[in-house]
Amino acid sequence: MNTPHSSQDITRRRFTGGLLKAALLASIAPSFIPRRILAGENTPSKKIQLGHIGTGGQGTSNLKNFLSVSGAASVAICDPFRQRREKAGALVKTSQGFDPVLYNDFRDLLASPSIDAVVISTADHWHVPIGLAAVKAGKDVYIEKPLSHSLQQNKLMADATKKYNKIFQYGTQQRSQEILSRGVNLVLNGYIGELQRIDVWAPCGNGGGSLVEIPVPEGLDYDLYIGPAPMRPCSADRITNSASWFCNDYSIGFIAGWGAHPLDIAVWGMDSDTKGPFTINATGTFATPDALFNNCSSWDATIDFSDKVSMRLMSADLAGPVVQKYIPLADMSHSHGNGTTFIGTKGWISLGRGFFDASNKDWFKIKTFEGGRNVLYSNRYYQSFVDSVRKRTPSIAPIEDALRSDALSHLSLIALQNKTPVVWDPQAYKIQSPTVLNSQMDWPVRGNWLNS
Repeated sequence: MNTPHSSQDITRRRFTGGLLKAALLASIAPSFIPRRILAGENTPSKKIQLGHIGTGGQGTSNLKNFLSVSGAASVAICDPFRQRREKAGALVKTSQGFDPVLYNDFRDLLASPSIDAVVISTADHWHVPIGLAAVKAGKDVYIEKPLSHSLQQNKLMADATKKYNKIFQYGTQQRSQEILSRGVNLVLNGYIGELQRIDVWAPCGNGGGSLVEIPVPEGLDYDLYIGPAPMRPCSADRITNSASWFCNDYSIGFIAGWGAHPLDIAVWGMDSDTKGPFTINATGTFATPDALFNNCSSWDATIDFSDKVSMRLMSADLAGPVVQKYIPLADMSHSHGNGTTFIGTKGWISLGRGFFDASNKDWFKIKTFEGGRNVLYSNRYYQSFVDSVRKRTPSIAPIEDALRSDALSHLSLIALQNKTPVVWDPQAYKIQSPTVLNSQMDWPVRGNWLNS
């Protein structure tokens, strides 16, 4: 066994039974923190101890953000790419002064009693299987968006979070942009009048992607990387971020992967989707259905809620003519390539990553709202998760809102693929019509990952 000053690369094979696992984990627990640090009052051992699962592009970005959070220590790294986890471990060493424990298999990380919470930044198809295992293991969870690969998995995650009484925070960081929370407060307090329509748009998807088989790269546990998805031959593009975004083995595409951000702002500012059944009609295209990147690449969905509010969910390539009617200079390829517009009887407010606008720009000067409604807000997104874990207070991006926003993208895709209107009952959490489409709420899972 390595000394307390060295990182450890732990694989599934090193644990052969429950008692042996517990004994080994107890013996390595001190290696999270070097002994020379343990004496101080504000030592990492006094902090919320975080495990990071998935350290690709977004996972590394999340890791860097959490390394700057006070009251937390990133003590464990997990990734089936050995090179990724070693690189992430080096970042922790440089920032915090000690080696985190390195894991190949997330189950071994979750078995450690020293870890309080985990940051899950994997491909979409892994979010819920790992999230379920985490809350069952007693960990709070920060899960990247979108929530999962299917409506049914989303519900499983929501139910488990409640059952095990765990903190959940969704990876929709725009909730920590003060100007966006101010815009949502303006909507909720009636400054635009009675809400009538919401326009939501996000970047469209990509086609292409090679299916030519290559040897599995050295250092990659390919079986674990694929996990609950169908086992396919390794190709150069299959083990990239693009595959995790655009291949339907791993996601439903940018309608959810990017759409989660503006849809999250939409559900922050309205409750129409929580009321009676609503109807979704949708059209769209698949750029390269026979290539690796075979997800929907553009979409246009109309959602008619029971309270007469409607939503139009679009890819940015189709949203231009709609958005430019009220924001004439909007450039849909840059700052206006994503957004949420609330349109009411007295005006409109449009919010996105990199812009905000309104029919009355003076509204954005208001910080105290007539009506008294204010969303839960923190300008430090990652700090707020750690604070919620410590204080056992609700997160600023709870599982209930993740369930709502994700449902809108999943249902739009179901309507698009089946070329039929879909009626959704949010209270029963099922498709009211056509009932045969309830079978499409789930996604096949290879292995027993949802019960691990």
